[in-house]
Amino acid sequence: MKKAISCLLALLALLLPAVSRADGGENGTSGVWTVRSETGEVLCRLAGEAHVGDEYISGGNRRYEILSADAAAHTAVARDRGAQEMPDVSWLAEETAVVVSNTGEKDLLVAMYATHSDESYEPTDGTASDEKGEGGIYDVSEALKEALEARGVRVILDETPHVPHDSSAYKRSRQTAIALLKKGPDALLDIHRDGIPDPDEYETEMQGEEVSRVRLLVGRSNQNAAENKQFALQLKAVADQQYPGLIKDIFIGKGTYNQDLMPNAVLLEFGTHTIDKERAVASTQLMANVLADTLYGDVSGAAGGGKSQTNAAAGKGVLWLAIAVVVMIAVFAFLQTGSGKAAWERVRRGAHEITATREKKR
Repeated sequence: MKKAISCLLALLALLLPAVSRADGGENGTSGVWTVRSETGEVLCRLAGEAHVGDEYISGGNRRYEILSADAAAHTAVARDRGAQEMPDVSWLAEETAVVVSNTGEKDLLVAMYATHSDESYEPTDGTASDEKGEGGIYDVSEALKEALEARGVRVILDETPHVPHDSSAYKRSRQTAIALLKKGPDALLDIHRDGIPDPDEYETEMQGEEVSRVRLLVGRSNQNAAENKQFALQLKAVADQQYPGLIKDIFIGKGTYNQDLMPNAVLLEFGTHTIDKERAVASTQLMANVLADTLYGDVSGAAGGGKSQTNAAAGKGVLWLAIAVVVMIAVFAFLQTGSGKAAWERVRRGAHEITATREKKR
């Protein structure tokens, strides 16, 4: 079933356009944008273009909607829409970190790739962009892979380069993402670093260690937009409980980022090009715990977003199918007998035979 669904999604993906917001900053074409509130407060900076209708969810979980955008000045104005309703993660209080593979659940799988495979960290790598497509972003990706594997999650990291860093990069990486989708992952992660110049927007300290914050990016121009947003909110809600301040914010922009391929798809930006790469690597351990608990927390009884919900949905489908069969039998029996009592007796006998057959198979 899982493979069939993945194949159908991949086929659908081939028919959909790979329209994506061009990532700007040092390696892009749009420059750094500043998003302000209606009162003039700076909300965030973006290494890429902002559009009317985009949404911004701050670190403090307030939701803003962009009302106007000035392409010449690289500025946008956003209206405060109030507090963002966050997913309930009260189950975290009842759960300690576990190696999820020890729960008996099998085939826990996350797929990762890097659309902008040139992205690097200038203080550490000596450049912000590796033209060969072997950027420092792969060191961050490998660290995240290892941290997830330590939690019992199998990870496929595709290191196919997608250079150059231009507006067609997402079209090239789409083929990589489609190939990964065929493996049937539970989540599809596109690993990036930001392109805003100020390192202070990302540098922080957690648990006595210098780390980088992480920004989540969601595309709003696809059929999975609502699910993609919910997945990002779930990640932030879990992170807010476990490591307050780890997730810097969430930006929901025009485009797809190839997230139309599946609901649990998100773009993660580990710091920006002006921070030390070691900070981004250090944050992968924290982010791996957030990802594992979000996706598989329910394996041990909590209310995460992983396979148990899928199994529960499948169970509900079977239940409704059984109810439909019983109703059809009842209608057919009534039409044959013309008597409600006789119809009920026939249904009872049929149900008994079905139950007996199931017991024999067991």
